[in-house]
Amino acid sequence: MSRYINGNLLVIIGAIFSAALFLYLSSIYLPLSYQLIVGWGLLIPLLVFRRRDYLLNKIPFRIFFLLIAAFISLRYWSWRTTDTLFYMGFFDFIAVMLLYWAETYSIIVHLLGMFVNIQPLKRSPVPLPDNTDTLPTVDIFLPTYTEPEDIVHLTTVACTQIDYPKDKINIYILDDGGTLAKRNNPKTSEAAWERYRNLKKLAQELGVHYITREKNEHAKAGNVNNALKYSSGDLILMLDCDHVPAGDILQKTVGLFLRDKKLFLVQTPHFFINPSPVEKNLGTFDAPTENEMFYSSIQLGLDFWNSSFFCGSAAILRRKYVEEVGGIVGETITEDAETALALHAKGYNSAYISHPMVCGLSPETFDDFILQRSRWSQGMTQIFILKNPIFLKGLSIYQRICYTNSCMFWFFGLSRIVFYLAPLAFLFFNLRIYNASAEQILVYTAPHVVATIIVTDFLYGMVRWSFFSELYESIQSIFILPAVISAVINPRSPTFKVTPKGQTLDKNYLSSLAGPFYILLVLIVIGFPIAAIKWIDYPAYRYVIGVCTLWSLYNLFLILACLGVVRERRDTRQHHRMSIQGEAKVFFPRLNLSLEGKIKDLSLGGAGIEFTDPLPDANIDRNEEVFIEPASSTGDKYRFKAQIMRKWENSDNKTEVGLRYQQLEDKETYANLVKFFYGDSMRWSTLVDQKLKSIGIRQGFIYLIKKGIEGAYYNFKDLKELYLEPKLRNLFGGRIKRLKFSLEKGK
Repeated sequence: MSRYINGNLLVIIGAIFSAALFLYLSSIYLPLSYQLIVGWGLLIPLLVFRRRDYLLNKIPFRIFFLLIAAFISLRYWSWRTTDTLFYMGFFDFIAVMLLYWAETYSIIVHLLGMFVNIQPLKRSPVPLPDNTDTLPTVDIFLPTYTEPEDIVHLTTVACTQIDYPKDKINIYILDDGGTLAKRNNPKTSEAAWERYRNLKKLAQELGVHYITREKNEHAKAGNVNNALKYSSGDLILMLDCDHVPAGDILQKTVGLFLRDKKLFLVQTPHFFINPSPVEKNLGTFDAPTENEMFYSSIQLGLDFWNSSFFCGSAAILRRKYVEEVGGIVGETITEDAETALALHAKGYNSAYISHPMVCGLSPETFDDFILQRSRWSQGMTQIFILKNPIFLKGLSIYQRICYTNSCMFWFFGLSRIVFYLAPLAFLFFNLRIYNASAEQILVYTAPHVVATIIVTDFLYGMVRWSFFSELYESIQSIFILPAVISAVINPRSPTFKVTPKGQTLDKNYLSSLAGPFYILLVLIVIGFPIAAIKWIDYPAYRYVIGVCTLWSLYNLFLILACLGVVRERRDTRQHHRMSIQGEAKVFFPRLNLSLEGKIKDLSLGGAGIEFTDPLPDANIDRNEEVFIEPASSTGDKYRFKAQIMRKWENSDNKTEVGLRYQQLEDKETYANLVKFFYGDSMRWSTLVDQKLKSIGIRQGFIYLIKKGIEGAYYNFKDLKELYLEPKLRNLFGGRIKRLKFSLEKGK
């Protein structure tokens, strides 16, 4: 034991000494000519190694690669701290310090992100034992508040089809929309009673449990903790009521609890069937989805450090450990991450399985997207202030770093807004925002910027294309910043707000949150002629003017993309359709004929089929009744009655048809459709894998510019058609009518 302790002590001492030496070397002063060699010379191995996956998948090479990038950034920060922060006037100094602190924050988060992603852990499921008697019992919790009842119905049906011994599963609908307080409140009584009756009846029909409570206290955490009193399962599968589980979710997760007795959590990804407002409004359907960076990269990195945390849904918790901390912890509005933090501090373990096994709904509108992100940002800010992981007892050093990174990320609003306004502060008001010569920018700033772009593409290029993080931060920062500031000022003030789901949009419109982006656009555009004038009048400052102009040009492209995001697109689909490949037979009863076909897309309401065989000469058109006979990846076969809604010839001169399922009101048919569409997790895994690809830094930048220009064009087009033209018609139409009336009266 003493040898083990001494060995650990030597490792710790060695790590501290190495870190101190690393920081010392990064702060040594060098003449500009030497720094030019160091800064740009160290970029060479980054450029050489970045495409060598066979090397960078080995942890020594990976660490070496990341240390080079960290060294370049630390040398830049050391130079910024010691050589550029001098007093030139009150307002100049404020501008200098704001930009400095924004850069410092960004560098810290960048370095923490590199630490988190040192070695992403890709776990494999642990098979369950053949003897089912040894399996733990599982309670499935479906908390619901205001979500449409058909969404609750869908998820509950899928839960009854989970592949696990039925005598070891209990399903609970946790209804916070039909509480006694709501039923007794005259304002909510009618809707609450209707919801109470309907969901209770649904539970009885499906053979599951229905639980509500007296008061809506402590939001979702209170709802779940109330259910803990009426249930007793060893494990708890937590699902948002719009998160439909695949049949194998317990098969792939429960085994980990049997292997590790100290395991409190197995988290799985949140896969979304519908595009987020960013993807839908900007049309980035071919790019990795908005949440892939977190669920396909960051969570893998956190898992390596035993720091993967509870994300509120698609997760299995061990009851006895949750009860040990008093249930789901609800001091903050991100009760999930807070609960994980408390249990990690107790010394318990977490695990992350990256295979998607739930299919949920993204917010449909940009307003709802911001509502959701504001809640997350406030909750993580609360955790940072009220629970501060840096000083929380029980956490390991690396867990402190990981949780600090997760909390600090949400302060990006301040830095992003500073980066927007900094070049304008110089162009508009001549504020000295950056005290450096052109030579210093070349040897310090440029290598840091290039190294940051290279490392970001290396770590996340497969899951988020280059410069897309800047876009996601840009569209949120203006609204996230006030939410974070309010949580900093009064960390106990934020309240839990449910994100609306399952909405449809019957027309195009511009989000009510679009205004700030128009203001920023106008300011940036005005900055360009000012820059041109300064270029002529102040030749000594041309390098600064040039940097600020290029900086503003980059900001312009981001703002144009933001304008594309706030243009809400019409979407009236009752069932979201996914591009899913597969084989299916289509039987025509009228012709007594079966034809082979390929599934092109699927939804809960229908399918698109491409026939591999030529269609007969018989008149097959709209309303033709058919039977579609598909199979899942597990070999389960299905047969559904359907109707042809449309038919066309595709570019390969093959016939395609759009089918709509019939008899959806039949309970058995509906259950089979749910099992076929949602029950096969390989389907979601394949869809995710198809999106995970890197297009490189240059192509990522070009792609963002292209989408930004397209998005802005359609934004201005909608602005003209939906707002300007009607106002002009009302204005001039009214004047013409009055003029016509006056002329007629004069006659």
